[in-house]
Amino acid sequence: MLDFISKIVKPEIDALNPLESRIDEKGNLLSRFGTGRKGKRILYLSYGMNPTPGSMQDPYSGKIVDGSRYGADGECVWGRGASEQKGGLAAMLESLRIITQSKYEIPGEIIFVTSTAGETGRHDSIMHIIEKEKIAADWAVITGPPKIQIGNKGRIDVMINVQGRASHSSRPWEGINAIDGAVMVLGRLGSLMPNPSDKSHPELGKVTLTPTRIESFPRATHTVQEKCTIVLDRRLLPGDDPNEAFDQIVEAVGNSEVYGISVEKGAFMYPSEIDKNDPLVIAFKNAIHKMFTKEAELTYAHQTIDSGYLTKVGIPTINYGSYDFRFTHTDHDIVEITKVAEAAMVYAYAAMRGSIDEK
Repeated sequence: MLDFISKIVKPEIDALNPLESRIDEKGNLLSRFGTGRKGKRILYLSYGMNPTPGSMQDPYSGKIVDGSRYGADGECVWGRGASEQKGGLAAMLESLRIITQSKYEIPGEIIFVTSTAGETGRHDSIMHIIEKEKIAADWAVITGPPKIQIGNKGRIDVMINVQGRASHSSRPWEGINAIDGAVMVLGRLGSLMPNPSDKSHPELGKVTLTPTRIESFPRATHTVQEKCTIVLDRRLLPGDDPNEAFDQIVEAVGNSEVYGISVEKGAFMYPSEIDKNDPLVIAFKNAIHKMFTKEAELTYAHQTIDSGYLTKVGIPTINYGSYDFRFTHTDHDIVEITKVAEAAMVYAYAAMRGSIDEK
């Protein structure tokens, strides 16, 4: 992935003569176009990482396929990450090529970033870019769907360890079975499941709490288990605090006179939402209308995205691009070429005219 950014993406950017193009200490590509004297500083955030190939055939071939057999329109590019990260990256690169070849003086500034993240499930990469590299922007756009995504859920991972005592399973009374303790813990967590009176978002619904892994130890036959680990995925609605969500889980789990119980906070990502009348949203609605004479659709996502961090630090952020959730992480990971081309045109128009048209 680091080689992909430095040896594939950076040469594409360098060929466009940016004011700046460098790889930071974490492997992120940071580039700048335009002076920023007359308009907005807009951060275009793309990703270099993609899911592992799994069972996908020819995951890195980049071959052109007929999308109709998969429920897509026209010719598509085949390859791991095409539907999620790589399609949006290609669209952003093409938008920069459109702008530079037009010789148009960008009224603001474009900060183009290819992050080393994409599948990490945490904000570490974008936090480094903003806080350590001191990248500043008025707006941010992250690769996303062909609709303007103005909000998404956040997430906090929580690990619960239940400690018992091992013994031979022929003499279970000499041990303390951590699996029984895990069942008790899961029962207590039921109190956190949403009910009709709980807070609800009109587009994202209620929070969710999902056990995603249970493991017990030692890995030995005929043995009362000494330890059991439960991993939880707690989704957050816009406005939720990850620390408060963690504290709720700690309180619900409680203590035990029989088992040792510890609760650990894992990775988290903030939820996000911006107003549908935010100038950034208006700028992209105008761009879509200008390019395709149609009204833009607004949408929300249940997955976690770096927009949560960016909006939290005061940078209004949307997701827009060629992303098609039907194909992500599947054995037919594809992106429609026309969707990539359309996203490129919208990115280009928004950067060239957006900060002017939205006023």
